[in-house]
Amino acid sequence: MFISDLSKTIIAPSTPPGFGAISIIRLSGKNAFAIASKFLYPKKTFINPKTKQTHILKVMENGKLIDQVVSTFYKAPKSYTGDNTVEIFCHGSPFIIRTILALAIKNGAKEAAPGEFTMRAFMNGKMDLTQAEAVNDLIHSESSSSHSSAISHLRGEISVQIKNIKSGILNLLSAIEVRLDDSEEEMAEIDFNDFLRKTKKITLPLKTLADSFEKGRFIKNGFKTSIIGIPNSGKSSLLNALLGYNRAIVTKISGTTTDTIEEKINFSGISFIFTDTAGIKTNTKNPIEKEGILRAIDFIKTSDILIWVMDYSKKPCANEKEVARQIKKYLDDKKTQLIKVFNKSDLNPERPAEKGTLTISCKTNSGIDKLKKLIVKRQETIFGEQSSAIVTSMRHFQALNNSLVEMKLFEKMLKNKKIRLELAAEHLKSALNELSDILGETNSDELLSNIFSKFCVGK
Repeated sequence: MFISDLSKTIIAPSTPPGFGAISIIRLSGKNAFAIASKFLYPKKTFINPKTKQTHILKVMENGKLIDQVVSTFYKAPKSYTGDNTVEIFCHGSPFIIRTILALAIKNGAKEAAPGEFTMRAFMNGKMDLTQAEAVNDLIHSESSSSHSSAISHLRGEISVQIKNIKSGILNLLSAIEVRLDDSEEEMAEIDFNDFLRKTKKITLPLKTLADSFEKGRFIKNGFKTSIIGIPNSGKSSLLNALLGYNRAIVTKISGTTTDTIEEKINFSGISFIFTDTAGIKTNTKNPIEKEGILRAIDFIKTSDILIWVMDYSKKPCANEKEVARQIKKYLDDKKTQLIKVFNKSDLNPERPAEKGTLTISCKTNSGIDKLKKLIVKRQETIFGEQSSAIVTSMRHFQALNNSLVEMKLFEKMLKNKKIRLELAAEHLKSALNELSDILGETNSDELLSNIFSKFCVGK
């Protein structure tokens, strides 16, 4: 993708391809009104167009009526892109859409690249880069938590925090640079305690913002939740019960599941990626089973939540001990939530519940709602502890972390009460540059192309 040439007028459909009642086509750029007047009638509509003016117009090609459309005009800079814009609401016929696009291109427009409208909004100062990225996050939000996060970023909550941190760093840098320019040595010596106090006021919110990425990745990607246990304990049945439909094959034959089955589910506005794994057992000569067991063990190592399913109707066996051994060996107690579940309670209703476990029946759905609530409870607590905006972008996290490293090096100089002004200034400038990259104040064309190429066409 090439960086947008603001002198060009661009056009693209803003609705998905295919048949539909209504489709939206967006035409934006310096010559948007002039180009639209070539195929939208009557032409007098385009004499002194006003922002948010809406008209019922005819699309004509060589005197032939193509469609009757509703068009809304936006004069620069009062549009999404900051350029003159015409939004055309036509009938959702692929033929009509192709014809309108062709008429616009024939009269001087060019087809928009993915994300080019939002790129123009960024380049025209309608939003900073974090807000532009939030537009794409909003489009792809699949849960209320990811939606809320995208809205927060779009409203500029992350930007405000970063700008406040930048302001504090700039004040420190100014105090350093004024001393660098003080050839007459008229300035007072640095008050290390005062500088240290001001620096800590910067590093604390900077660290809080960077640390929020640990939660932000859950918002964006969901909690990796794996179902493990011995063969025929009811893992696949549990996946089906949680989903509410039969996704995994369930039979009485032990070891039906030999590979992983993955599905995303939203509970209480939070995304979970559930994975049904192959049954773990002590010995097998079957190479397919061996590979399935190895994959199941990998999920023990990497999951955010682990649901250990045991058969309530049977006594513990050697295979159960093998599952316990693998959990003890690989489970990270600090990062992974372990939920022990006894399934098939309908086959042994008299057996008393064991402490620290949840008793369910996938056949009768008994206990499934309790399990869902248990899965959600801890995650709601995690999000509830975060009072400020949460970082969900790896790019933002890396820049924040790099900035924090530079501030810590500056802080170390203050603590040692030995400061080289030139080096101190470089640390502060590097910290500022990292934060400026997040906002899009100092970005390369390659980075911008990479970000906006992930957008859909028409946005």
